[in-house]
Amino acid sequence: MMRPVYFLPLTLILAAGCAQFPEVDEATAPTLSDIEYPKLLPVEQILDQDAPRLDENSETSLQGRSSRLKRRASELRNAPVE
Repeated sequence: MMRPVYFLPLTLILAAGCAQFPEVDEATAPTLSDIEYPKLLPVEQILDQDAPRLDENSETSLQGRSSRLKRRASELRNAPVE
């Protein structure tokens, strides 16, 4: 004897076949069909080609910024909450 559990997947598959799906052509507005696609660029043009931002003073600058941020975080941690 077959259990009803085996009929459930078959029933769901048959019910899905009865569903009505919207037309794909109606998914976009007619005015969008006249718009040109963006031009494709080679990867070399997309990648950042700027000069390196680090120089001989970068380490000193970053260490100063780091110490200022740590001091500010300490001040915020110790500030009274109102």
